[in-house]
Amino acid sequence: MPSLTFALRQLNRHGLLALRLSLGAVYVWFGALKAADCTPVGKLVRDAVPFTTPTWFVSAVGGLEIVVGLWFLSGRRLKWLLPLFAAHMFSTFSVLVFLPGIAFQHADPWQLTMTGEFVVKNLVLLSAGLFLCSHPDASRGPEHEMRAAVRALRV
Repeated sequence: MPSLTFALRQLNRHGLLALRLSLGAVYVWFGALKAADCTPVGKLVRDAVPFTTPTWFVSAVGGLEIVVGLWFLSGRRLKWLLPLFAAHMFSTFSVLVFLPGIAFQHADPWQLTMTGEFVVKNLVLLSAGLFLCSHPDASRGPEHEMRAAVRALRV
């Protein structure tokens, strides 16, 4: 099956790029919604921290998410992004700790509410980001990926 082999080779070559670009786009998109105060999760973000938040808090979180997203999109020095990314991602799980009543049905950790599912899916984003930040090929710049794409077209 030469076509399957070719397809797998292309996925191998461009999978990291696709993962990095999609994670970056999601971060920029969700961050922009928070920064513009156009998201229904603004109240959840405010309520999930154990201290009183100022009015600009959600917008600041959105700004941070935009920075993280642009950093992923750039593909530059992703290992330096790791502490910021990990801190942000782990903070998203504060909903499970500080707001268990809206994350779990009947106080049962196996029965998630829609909000609980929304938070737990961040395990996938966390895994993807940790992989990208620790994978040496993921941090190569766009010019490397362009050269790789041109080489792939020549095959």
